[in-house]
Amino acid sequence: MVVEAAKEEKFISIMYNLSSAIKSESENCCKLCGDLNEKELFIVSFIGEKRSVKMSDIADFLQAPLSTLTTIVDKLVTNKFLLRYNSNDDRRVVKVELDRKGKASFKEFKNRKEIMAKKVLGQLSESEQETLIANLAQLVTSMKG
Repeated sequence: MVVEAAKEEKFISIMYNLSSAIKSESENCCKLCGDLNEKELFIVSFIGEKRSVKMSDIADFLQAPLSTLTTIVDKLVTNKFLLRYNSNDDRRVVKVELDRKGKASFKEFKNRKEIMAKKVLGQLSESEQETLIANLAQLVTSMKG
């Protein structure tokens, strides 16, 4: 399919602005959620959704080596965001769950996601919401392919 140069430019401009807005919201969210960086917040969110997680599952989720993850988790444990312990079933398995500050961060993160969704979708009719969601899903698929 042929795409006009003017549409390409408009698309790139909008994508740049969207990326910038997402980055700004992400930085704000990280600050509000305990002054975490993005990777730390992803870890807290992943664990918050699952409750108790093996270190290897987090490494798979982040697509990061276990050694890198261990360094990040060490910092989060030291700062009381996470608790680390050995599994009762297999002492070789290390599990992680949210500590007090991690639970507060996860709660704030969920709240920020809800606010953002309402802020964006609340300006649209139900039909427009469905269209936007479908188009964004298609955009993600197109960019991965």
